[in-house]
Amino acid sequence: MSVVNQALASPNPQPEGDGDALLSALAEVERASPDGCVVLRAMRGEDGTLVDFEWVFANASAERMVSAFSAPLLGRRLLELYTSPRARAYFTVFRQVVESGQPCVLEVLLPDERETWLRTSLARFQDGLVVRLQDISPSKHSERERDSLLVQEHTGRLEAEALARQRAGELSAAREKLVQTERLSVAGQLAAGVGHEINNPLAFVTGNLHVALEQLSGVARELGAPVAERLRETVQALEDARRGAERIRTIVKDLRTLARTDDTRLGPVDVHAALEFSVSLAMPHLRHRTRVERNYGAVPKVRANEARLGQVFLNLLVNAAQAIPEGNAAGHCVMLVTRREGARVVVEVRDTGVGMSPEVLARIFEPFFTTKSQGDGMGLGLSICLGIIHSMEGELKAESEPGRGSTFRVSLPVSEDQGTASSTPARTVADVQARKRVLVIDDEPGIGSVMKRILGRVHEVVVVQSGREALAVLEKDDGFDRVFCDLMMADLTGMDLYERLAEKRSECLSRFVFMTGGGFTPRAREFLKAVSTPRIDKPFEAEVIRALVAQAPPRRGT
Repeated sequence: MSVVNQALASPNPQPEGDGDALLSALAEVERASPDGCVVLRAMRGEDGTLVDFEWVFANASAERMVSAFSAPLLGRRLLELYTSPRARAYFTVFRQVVESGQPCVLEVLLPDERETWLRTSLARFQDGLVVRLQDISPSKHSERERDSLLVQEHTGRLEAEALARQRAGELSAAREKLVQTERLSVAGQLAAGVGHEINNPLAFVTGNLHVALEQLSGVARELGAPVAERLRETVQALEDARRGAERIRTIVKDLRTLARTDDTRLGPVDVHAALEFSVSLAMPHLRHRTRVERNYGAVPKVRANEARLGQVFLNLLVNAAQAIPEGNAAGHCVMLVTRREGARVVVEVRDTGVGMSPEVLARIFEPFFTTKSQGDGMGLGLSICLGIIHSMEGELKAESEPGRGSTFRVSLPVSEDQGTASSTPARTVADVQARKRVLVIDDEPGIGSVMKRILGRVHEVVVVQSGREALAVLEKDDGFDRVFCDLMMADLTGMDLYERLAEKRSECLSRFVFMTGGGFTPRAREFLKAVSTPRIDKPFEAEVIRALVAQAPPRRGT
């Protein structure tokens, strides 16, 4: 065993003379070592307590390692040179090694710009320490980079998982919204189909009732009071039936309006008519909970989509009804208010219901947020309404206080087109100045029959029950003053007939009027946009039919 190793292994301090020889021997061994080597001598107080360390040797490698943050070491004291709490902690460890004789290894981060890491191996040497230093910065930096990459990977994985959960939630929300949209679409298609099937028979029911009432009234006038009295109850029964048919007609019209929610075209809309349409549909929810009052101002038409605006008003009215407890309808009110504010029209739906807390009010337009119990709503209604109003360049806002009800405010731009609807004014039989020829094309026999009854006493009426039959008639004889043609027929539609005639008999197309029960296909919608041909909806009024015939454009050569 070398002298230096004996000194390192000895548990007792060596005499001073021997110590200098050992220190010299150690210095010779460690001077050229690539690792740093420092010898610290214990500094003791009068009572023998170890109070500090003095540097008595440092090889070139050690000087180089600590030069960036320290002055030359030899002859300096540890706690005089370093006063930080970390230096005090190191001193405690150094002292324990001296007093216990147990070696120790520390990893120390030097306070320099390079972030130098040293592995310090401590061993007792005489009455002090020998400290060997190894620069482990490269491995520490690699370890830190690895840890940083692991942290980044872990963070990235957590973020990816959070993003996946978010996307899954958004996908679920989109799926639910798609389901709701599909349900609305199916409801609209069902409404359109039901409306179309009802409108055809309803057209000849109302038309025949009109003719019957007209003829009975004429008979009563001609035959005097005794006959009129005998017919009074019959006329009243027919009049009641006519009013019932009118109610069915109104319901079907509302269904058709609801069915047009996929049509996003904007045009002039009367907000009062849209509100009344919505009130009629919402009345089953309203009548047992509240009164409906109106405070309508003189407002112009707005630029909107009638069906979609009606859907918004219907949703707001149903929500208002559901916010009001049952049992005191006379004590509650839903108020409908309209007014003009500059270039916009404001519609308010106010209720005296339970109201909403600020927390609920802040979230009511969020998709899938609902305060209703499960099964009573998906939380999509107001979100969809907000999207509809925004698509019309409008605004939808809400105000509410718990216990004081809520107000929903819709603001829409005024329409530049304030023209009235192009409905034909009603005419009487006396307005018809000449006998005219009329062609009726409809695959519903009842429509042809009622048209003959309405017009046949004054005009010549020809009825055909298919598009192909009409094409054959018009190719031989196009001398009709007015042609009433059903839009949707089984064998040859009114659209097909129009296109065939445009090639050979285009002059007769100006005398066409299309009739429709409301069952529009995408092609029918595009067709009606492209042509300027008048259109009437079934069930129609007898006076409108007579007026259209009276106003028929003159035929060439007449």
